[in-house]
Amino acid sequence: MALQVSWWERRDAADRDALGRAALAHCRALRATEGMRSARFYWLGPDTLVLVEEVESLDIPAEAVQTDQARTLFVLADLARRTHAERWQDPGQGEAFYKLAGR
Repeated sequence: MALQVSWWERRDAADRDALGRAALAHCRALRATEGMRSARFYWLGPDTLVLVEEVESLDIPAEAVQTDQARTLFVLADLARRTHAERWQDPGQGEAFYKLAGR
C-alpha cells in the first residue's frame, strides 16, 4: 500500500464551496482508477485542503491519468495552488525497493 498526499491552498478569488466541490469531484474521478483503494480530501483550516490517495503500490503510474481525472485536476488547480506533495510507501514496499537496489 502507498499514499500520495498533497496540500492545496485556495486562490484568493476562489469560492470555498466551489473548491470543496472540485476536490470531491476529483476524488470521485480518482476512485475509478484500477488499483486505487481510496481518494479523500480533508479541510486543514478554511483555506487549505489535503488530498489523500491510497493506492495498491507506487507502481501505478501517475502518467496514466484518465480524461475525467485530468479535467477535475485542472478545475481544482484553477481554484487552488498545490503547495506540497508527498508519496509514502508502507514498510514492506520500502524494504522491497531497498533490496531491488542491491542492498
